[in-house]
Amino acid sequence: MKYPPPPLTIERTGDDAPAKSLPSYIRFMSGRHQIGLCGIALLIAVLSTIPLELQRQIVNRGISDADVRVLLTLGGVYLIVILGQSGLKFGLKLYQGWISESAIRNSREHLSCVQEGRHGTAGSDTSGRAVSIIGSEIEHVGGFVGEGLSEAVVQVATLVFIIGYLAFVEPLIMAVGLALLVPQVLIAVRVQHAINPLVATRVDLLRRLGSRVASAGDLAGHRDHEEIGGIYDNRMRIYLLKFAGKTAMNLLNALAPLGALLVGGYLVTQGATTIGTVVAFMSGFERLSDPARQLTVFYRSASQASVHHRKIAEWI
Repeated sequence: MKYPPPPLTIERTGDDAPAKSLPSYIRFMSGRHQIGLCGIALLIAVLSTIPLELQRQIVNRGISDADVRVLLTLGGVYLIVILGQSGLKFGLKLYQGWISESAIRNSREHLSCVQEGRHGTAGSDTSGRAVSIIGSEIEHVGGFVGEGLSEAVVQVATLVFIIGYLAFVEPLIMAVGLALLVPQVLIAVRVQHAINPLVATRVDLLRRLGSRVASAGDLAGHRDHEEIGGIYDNRMRIYLLKFAGKTAMNLLNALAPLGALLVGGYLVTQGATTIGTVVAFMSGFERLSDPARQLTVFYRSASQASVHHRKIAEWI
């Protein structure tokens, strides 16, 4: 197989008008490939639940009953599931990367044509601003095309399947975990809502700085311009919000296994559940933390991509 594969061909509409929204842009740049991406994502989510039951059975049947044959059989199945899931994740990431890079390539070609058509016209844009848009800003938008839908599907489906399994096995322990998981979602939404205006401001500052440098040809002479200080202040505010939210989420995330251990341990002492169930829940909460964290990253990327798309559309 030839690697790298040729970029995805996007059918031209003959219209320079930008997509009305980020979802429209994703649909135009990837089309039916999103179906394939989401299909792989669902398979990964399904496989993520199987190891939890295997762990429970290994402890309850293989270890507690001292049955070596069952232990080896379940261990072999566990290995096959892990290898299959890893292979699917690898394929999904490559597929997403191909779609994203194809979108970036096609968008850069389109934006370059738009900029070339503006040369010599009244009100034409400065080259510094165009370089910022074609060089870095479009990567935030095009790079989101590959993972825009499939990443959300794999993380949400993983959460749903794992939560459903844990609730079926032991609803009380699951309730403790959800009580610590829901606040993480609320924190992520609130923090990103505060960051979005700062991202838009940063885009404007970087564009203005690029225009100044391109027109003056000398960055040293503009060290005192407000853009440089503004970019610094902007980034520090983003860091404060981002890391404060991340710290709070990590704290809640760390408390979930502790809650499972305490509640599950109490139920074991009362004969209401098994050690294997507690082990499965400890592992389950750890598995929940990853998709919850990835959904936070996804929401942040989606919000920033939407801001960049809007700013680029305004430029076009």
